[in-house]
Amino acid sequence: MAAGALAALDLIRAGDDLRAEVRERAALIAKRLPTVCEPDAGVVSVRAPGPQEAVAWADACRVRGVAVGCFRPPSTPDSGSRLRLTVNVGVPRADFEAALDTIAECGP
Repeated sequence: MAAGALAALDLIRAGDDLRAEVRERAALIAKRLPTVCEPDAGVVSVRAPGPQEAVAWADACRVRGVAVGCFRPPSTPDSGSRLRLTVNVGVPRADFEAALDTIAECGP
């Protein structure tokens, strides 16, 4: 096998811990926010009661320094409103947990 291919395999293997951390953080979101199903990846959809509540929730988070995605009909396939959270393991764990606290506190 070529040296470049071996280096790529080493890089892939080195990411195992990071992938595990993404899964762990996504599971923590699902545990802390009641309207989330167990996620399969690092993008987590959080249901909101309605479009106005979703916008107010996202705005309240933003005011406190936490940016979240906000999606509502007609851009959602099931006509539901939701926040979209993206897990980033480049964010220190303490900052991630503080952001999650903010999202939970601001929720409807």
